[in-house]
Amino acid sequence: MRRTEKKESIFSSGSRDFIFGRKNFIYMGIGLGLILLGLATMAGGSMPDPNKWEPERIYSFRRITLAPLLMVAGFITVILGIFKKSDAPAASPESGDASPSE
Repeated sequence: MRRTEKKESIFSSGSRDFIFGRKNFIYMGIGLGLILLGLATMAGGSMPDPNKWEPERIYSFRRITLAPLLMVAGFITVILGIFKKSDAPAASPESGDASPSE
């Protein structure tokens, strides 16, 4: 006779808590938005006349200064979202983990 046992998956044995909290995802989303905004700001159209060089269109403040600053701010925001400590779950009253209030 073949005995059938229900095998427990290694994935279903653990708790289903996320590594990051809601605020972490918000920070990472804002950072991703800043990065995409910086890339869109850096992108630009072509020259109106292909026979004439206009350096002020290519080397403008928007493309040379503003866009990289937006992207760096986005990367910093994403890194802060990753390294920010997640909010601790609220302690249940029966666990006795209540901390004294000051």
